[in-house]
Amino acid sequence: MRKLTISASMIGTLVEWYDVFIFSSGALYIGKELFSSTNPITSILDVLLVFALGFVTRPIGAILFGHYGDRIGRKYSLIYTLLISGISSGLVGTLPTYQQAGLVTVVLLVILRLALGLGLGGEWGGAILLAVENTSKRRAFFSAFVQSTVGIGLLLGSLVFLALSSVLTKGQMFSFGWRIPFLLSFIMVVIGVTIRLKVDETSLFNQIKARGMILSFPSGEMFRKYWRELLLGTVVAGALGTIFYVGAVLLPVFYTLSKVISSTTSFEGIILFALADIAMVFAGGLISDKVGRRPLLLLSNLLALVSVYPVFIFRSQDIFFVALVMFGIFHGMGYSPLAAMISEIFPTNVRYTGSSSAYQFGNSFLGGPASYVSADLGTINYLLYPVYTAILIIATIAFLLKSKESKGIEMEV
Repeated sequence: MRKLTISASMIGTLVEWYDVFIFSSGALYIGKELFSSTNPITSILDVLLVFALGFVTRPIGAILFGHYGDRIGRKYSLIYTLLISGISSGLVGTLPTYQQAGLVTVVLLVILRLALGLGLGGEWGGAILLAVENTSKRRAFFSAFVQSTVGIGLLLGSLVFLALSSVLTKGQMFSFGWRIPFLLSFIMVVIGVTIRLKVDETSLFNQIKARGMILSFPSGEMFRKYWRELLLGTVVAGALGTIFYVGAVLLPVFYTLSKVISSTTSFEGIILFALADIAMVFAGGLISDKVGRRPLLLLSNLLALVSVYPVFIFRSQDIFFVALVMFGIFHGMGYSPLAAMISEIFPTNVRYTGSSSAYQFGNSFLGGPASYVSADLGTINYLLYPVYTAILIIATIAFLLKSKESKGIEMEV
């Protein structure tokens, strides 16, 4: 596969995941500066709620850009998704504080997060298809290049806040330092669009276009004929999304609010999570191309299920670091097989719509709210933190046990 194609598939998702995770990495600063509450726990819950609201428009983006991606091509849909997400994230860095503009600030923040979700909703599926539709073999491995951008984006988001907090005072971080990571999004968008303008359309899309197989309403075909595939992809994507957000968002917030770790230690743990996730994304892709998608997806969910309660009950700084590495491994090992599976189970003329919808439905309706719902349950009793995750994983394992292996499916149709 051409290096330009891999670069084009990675750059947009990297920018957009970076935009997503600087919001969670900067939650303490955003909560104080852009919301009214002086209670740190309430402020964090406000930020997590807005973080969850960013998932509302992701299914809309999946269907909207999936529709045009299945009708006019993958390339130009991906340019628009990158522009929408990157610009909306950059503008967060220009918002007035709550003290300056009151509720206007909160409303503008919500609008920008909804716009980011819209772009991300259409981004992921198209980026994956740039990889898998240009190769007939090793689809999980080539998916790993796109899937690794989640960990890379999380890593960059944590590193930039860690670096800034080490050179700026606490007061400077709250006054202007937290804005810098968002403003950097503008530069990243320019680089991303420049690369994507140079990439070719995928070979499989060109084939169905030449054969006159383009559909007028791909989403209608998807819901009518492929709803079972959509349901399977949604549940599996939702469980992996939940595993990710437990490790990358919920555990750092929980351990920080419990005063087990400092905010700096939180960033260090997130960096370990990201590194473990990146490594396992590629390892999972390589292994999945040999043994199949289902074995690794089952293993990922089973390991997370048996670990989720202990990491909330046995709290220490060492447990925190071990927990984040473990959840990075659990998520990473299943993430590339997930991408390959939900691309393989849909035909080419509805693949953008189908794979995007499955992924975004799962993350928006199941994985995205996990941090907020779990944190809310935890305010009742800390033993309730893992309940949401455990129930979803059990349901996902049941779905996987009834599903068929997709590794051997031919995509050239």
